[in-house]
Amino acid sequence: MNDLQRYNQFSKSRRKERALPTTREVWLYTRVSSKNQKDNYSLTCQKEAAQKFANEKGYQITEEFGNINESASSDYTRKEFYSLISKVKKTRRKPFGILVYVINRFSRSGGKAISILNDLVENLNVHLIEVSTGLDTTTDEGMVAVLEKLIDAKKDNQNRLKHTIPGMKKFVKSGHYLGKVPIGYDHFGPRVVDPAKRGIEQKIVINEDGLKLKRAWEWKLQGFDDVEIIKRLNAVGVKITKQNISNMWRRPFYCGIQKNALLEGNPIKGKWEPLVSEEVFWGVQQILDGNHQGYHIQTENESRPLVGTLYCPKCGKKLTGYIVRKKKRHYYKCQKCRGVSIAADSSQKVKTLGAHEMFLALLSSYQMDEKYIQPFKIQLQKTFQSMKAETFMVRKSYEKQLSVLQAELETLDERYAYGKINDDVLYDKFRTKKLAEINAVREKIDDTEIEISNLSYFIDKSIELSQNIHKNWQLGNLEIRKRIQKTVFPEGIVVDTTSRTYLTKNVNSLFLAKSQFMKTSSDRKEKLPTKNDEELSLVAEGGFEPPTFGL
Repeated sequence: MNDLQRYNQFSKSRRKERALPTTREVWLYTRVSSKNQKDNYSLTCQKEAAQKFANEKGYQITEEFGNINESASSDYTRKEFYSLISKVKKTRRKPFGILVYVINRFSRSGGKAISILNDLVENLNVHLIEVSTGLDTTTDEGMVAVLEKLIDAKKDNQNRLKHTIPGMKKFVKSGHYLGKVPIGYDHFGPRVVDPAKRGIEQKIVINEDGLKLKRAWEWKLQGFDDVEIIKRLNAVGVKITKQNISNMWRRPFYCGIQKNALLEGNPIKGKWEPLVSEEVFWGVQQILDGNHQGYHIQTENESRPLVGTLYCPKCGKKLTGYIVRKKKRHYYKCQKCRGVSIAADSSQKVKTLGAHEMFLALLSSYQMDEKYIQPFKIQLQKTFQSMKAETFMVRKSYEKQLSVLQAELETLDERYAYGKINDDVLYDKFRTKKLAEINAVREKIDDTEIEISNLSYFIDKSIELSQNIHKNWQLGNLEIRKRIQKTVFPEGIVVDTTSRTYLTKNVNSLFLAKSQFMKTSSDRKEKLPTKNDEELSLVAEGGFEPPTFGL
């Protein structure tokens, strides 16, 4: 043997030649971009040409996909395309190839399409065949030609957008609407599918369902939740799902406003009749933003600052406000429960305390006797120090969880990169899930951050504000009063209008700690705690949170 031949063991082997399948079975994928193309029999032409091509080449079409209009702007959002690729990957008996009339029917996404095609050819040994030219991916030259056509399809798509988008912008900016109109309206114009509704100019009108949906907006303002509204709509013949009605509340279309990405963040008034007024639309937005149970939010009034804070003791819904103009007196009332009403202020004729006097007394009850303030500050410092040590351990536990999740994500990415996971959709699903878990743990880590740069100053300032909270509420404007109410009672308070008492649902941790400290200290016969004493329990179950005022 030639001495030089022994060096062959160090030579790299040539790339394996692409093996050709023995089967002559092929699958067919047809597609058009719009309904208009579908109407002029383009799909039928594609199918007939593919069948003729298959007969001439000795192929047998065993599966058909598509045969509908699907936009090529994104690949896996096309249901038929997704079904095609998924079935190719899952089936044990792979077809020889996939027939398309022209390459751009397969995809116009450029780089993403190339990735999909490489996976089909290199990993699954399934080829792409262009019916109109006979071009296929069975050879390197053919593969390169097909890849070039995919890139050209992407370029062509971009060029089309350059010509069509200006026209679309002009159309939208003139007040016309692009896309399918929402429930409650009928769409007439040149591009609608229904021949009976075709016309020269676009016209969007409210239909019978729309007139019934108008009542739904009124019911929402009255405090009815979505389940009840859906039930009422069903009774008058309008079928709507919970998801659709939830989407309806958030669509400015219903108050006649055009909101489209082509407007670049500048909404305009549309050329259709609004179903509801802008005032009604924003009233519903207040309800949705303030709570998720359909509470009725009244217009803010300086004389009724507790609107949004007071809850009914019977049904648990927020009380609304109103005025009796003859008496010039303001009241709070439950819209649902009979008899649940209370005057905002007391009067000379009626000596019983009004809601405001009762609320002022409630705030005053959190004022601490001077002899308790210094010992309470000491206990607050001890509490924070204890929490810091405990939080450090919790934080370490979360950081360990984060490290494990990040390692799992890296393993998932590595398996995908090396082709051990071939299903893109499955990979995206698990990666999204893993990222959500990582973000959740990161949020928990952020929540454990309780470092305060100047603890003594913070405690002094918090005590000072809490001691004068009743005065600040009494002398403050509507905005300050609202902030105080939200700070001290973040979930509001229940008012028993019969016994004229407040039932607190959830109290700010500082005020709760002050109340507990005063009660515990008054019950103790020993001296008040000092710096050397054991820590006195300040907080209820659930922990202690630094208060925020923002007054």
